[in-house]
Amino acid sequence: MDLPVQQFRTKAEQAYLDLFETAEDALPGARDPFVSGLRAKAIGAYGRLGLPHRRVEAWKYTDLRARLTEVNPLVKADGAAVSEAELGQALGAEIASLPAYRLVVVEGDLRADLSDLAGLKSAGVEAVSLARALEKPPVWLKRTLAQVNPRADDAVLALNAALMTGGIALRIGEGVILDKPVHLIQLDGVGDPASIFTRNVVVAETGSAATLVESFGSLGLRLLQRNAATELRIGAKAAVKHVKVQRDRDDAFHLSTWLVELGADARYDAFQFSTGASLTRNQVYLCFAGEGSAADISGAFLLRARQHCDTTLLVEHRVPRCTSRELFKGVLDGEARGVFQGKIIVSPGAQKTDGKQMAGALLLSETAEFDSKPELEIFADDVVCGHGSTSGQIDEELLFYLEARGIPESQARALLIQAFVGEALEKVEDEALREALGHASADWLGVRVE
Repeated sequence: MDLPVQQFRTKAEQAYLDLFETAEDALPGARDPFVSGLRAKAIGAYGRLGLPHRRVEAWKYTDLRARLTEVNPLVKADGAAVSEAELGQALGAEIASLPAYRLVVVEGDLRADLSDLAGLKSAGVEAVSLARALEKPPVWLKRTLAQVNPRADDAVLALNAALMTGGIALRIGEGVILDKPVHLIQLDGVGDPASIFTRNVVVAETGSAATLVESFGSLGLRLLQRNAATELRIGAKAAVKHVKVQRDRDDAFHLSTWLVELGADARYDAFQFSTGASLTRNQVYLCFAGEGSAADISGAFLLRARQHCDTTLLVEHRVPRCTSRELFKGVLDGEARGVFQGKIIVSPGAQKTDGKQMAGALLLSETAEFDSKPELEIFADDVVCGHGSTSGQIDEELLFYLEARGIPESQARALLIQAFVGEALEKVEDEALREALGHASADWLGVRVE
């Protein structure tokens, strides 16, 4: 595919090219032909594309070129000690203490001292630092890295592939059914402003079942620009539940991409929860590669002040008899802006497709904004597809009803907001995880959960 040539570059766009040129020889896997070739192809694609802007249809509501005027240097992990108390402060106590196989990545560096690598190995899961794996990539990683539902027209993803310095490579063996979630905790550090490029590669082999929780949080005072990607290849009859909790500092940039491919009769249930960062862009590219599979992608975002959160989904039904569902709820206060873009594409021959999506927003102020653009592209005739979008303010009649029964106004508003978000939270089947997310939403509201 020929990509358009970027004729003019802003200071930030050129800074990424300079960053790559300076760091190229020191990046993980620099001496491996496969890795170096992948990086060269990726930076070439970025050089032709430049940073996305409002004239790029998929970015019309999130002008990254205008918002990103300075580029921070690449992070340098210093191996600083991290305590359990700091984990609780960064993520929230309930999220940090989830019963799980823990993998902790600090500034892109897998911290074995904080992780349960032995527990995962005994459970039949291969887990290794991506930086280490890139030095001598195993065959399964070569077959997966940058190969899962690749996107040739995504500059943010191209930058991630070019500059990835850390993350996790995870392979769940055939028939392995994990008894508790894998909790991948990704943290920044304390120090000067920095850019972090992490990539996680997850392969769930035939008949396996696992829950993957990705948590993002801040340890302190670093002004952060984060670009994170996760690739998931889900084999035939495998099932993966995938939850993301994003609680970065309110001045951070958080760019996240999920690339997902489902085999035959596979199941994928995903949930995204976002409250942090000045600018958040959550991208999900999912394709059905085998018949009879199902995916449910849901989420909630809670924003205030001038926060901006963009959720963009592209679900491709390439084969027959697959089902997809999307439900996102947003709560916006102050001058916050929420964006939902969801596109379902049904390819020719993908008969018996069942695809539906819904997005809703609750506006707590007159200056908040919600932009929604659901789309369907259908090239088959035997399908059931639909989409919808709503936005509005708190129902004053319901508010009056609660106040008339002695509930203070602030508490009544919080209850109505939690009920609105709760429809999305109910998509999370794991009870402990659902309760932890409930606590996180209550923290945002400033109310107590009994």
